[in-house]
Amino acid sequence: MEEVAQEFMLMSICKSKVEDLPKELLISNLLRLPLKDLLQCKKVCKELYAIITSFPFTDVRRKMRNSQILVKYEDPISKYHVIYLLSDETLEVIDTEPVLSHTPLMDSMRIDFKHSVTVVGCSNGVVCLRCIPPHDEYFLWNPATRDAKIIPDGLYKSNPEKNMFQHLNMGFGFISKNNDYKLVSIQCLFENNTYRPVQPCLQEVEVYSLKTGCWKLLPDIIPTCDIILAQPHSGTACGEMFSWLAENDKYGEHVMSFDMSNEVFITTPLPPRIIERSRPGNCWNSLMFHNKSLALDHCARDRNNDTKTHSIWVLGEYGVKDSWTNLFNVGPLEYLGPSTRGFCNNNGVLLQVDGDGCRHDLILVDPSIRKIKDLDIHGTSSMQILNYQESLAQINATPSSRILDGS
Repeated sequence: MEEVAQEFMLMSICKSKVEDLPKELLISNLLRLPLKDLLQCKKVCKELYAIITSFPFTDVRRKMRNSQILVKYEDPISKYHVIYLLSDETLEVIDTEPVLSHTPLMDSMRIDFKHSVTVVGCSNGVVCLRCIPPHDEYFLWNPATRDAKIIPDGLYKSNPEKNMFQHLNMGFGFISKNNDYKLVSIQCLFENNTYRPVQPCLQEVEVYSLKTGCWKLLPDIIPTCDIILAQPHSGTACGEMFSWLAENDKYGEHVMSFDMSNEVFITTPLPPRIIERSRPGNCWNSLMFHNKSLALDHCARDRNNDTKTHSIWVLGEYGVKDSWTNLFNVGPLEYLGPSTRGFCNNNGVLLQVDGDGCRHDLILVDPSIRKIKDLDIHGTSSMQILNYQESLAQINATPSSRILDGS
């Protein structure tokens, strides 16, 4: 592959040689190049740059790449927030690096243990991060191209008249039909000088578009509900949908999903068997992904034996209660033992277990043969696991009030 890249570099000496190549052959050769060589070819000439950065090319290349697993955690030694990229098939480590590494953001902010860094979502190769303190800010980061961008403040944060609204939840996704990334913010009205939302709950929605570089308000579209904060990242991204667990009088606990493309909310009741079994303190739910589909982890506690069992469900169609499928169960496990973090290899389950001191370890469990594998990944804070696919997506080729380019 390096020979192909070197040949393109030599051809740049005589620009006409690149132009004389049949475009189909040129694209075919470029698609076979690994990322490192492809990034070098972008610098050869304008013609190659235009091809490599075009949406049709990046979209075809993304679909050719194998899916990976992104693990975000806090390193117990360096105290920096780190990501691991694992092969979804073999679980071999493909890459590991600090969050926002090799970007001006990493040097200027020095994101370490003093900061709380969480992944809002990951879609089409771009990771959305939230970082506090000193400021509550959101970033877009492409680990492959090392582009990073600060998202400008939303309409509520920059408007003094809206200071009683506080954002409770964020969602991030990619819309393929118009090649755009969106960040949705759900704002909740709080009582004066308190941390309690007003009752009945008053929520509003604003959406940021990377393509336009602007926020816009979406009035009167969110169903009346309380969003349940059940885990460090309370929502889950699956394609162009971002979902949260929510609760209201009509459905009880249910899934509320935001369709990034059509900018509407969709309500999906939980499976009846789960609703019937749920009891406060004995059962709880969390959302994650399974083979690019929305999955529900229903954890039930057996107080007699002080154990818990995880029941894994997958949603077939948003808005359809009867489309839930119970895939398998994990357990019984010790009640204060491992917690489910994600899936791989179809039905392989990724569990976080307590290690020495405040260290957490990541292990793989195959429920069908009850086999356990230590992945040798250790962190000091709750791990986040997301689906990731390498992409050449450009996040700095769009309008913004604050841009930092890592190239």
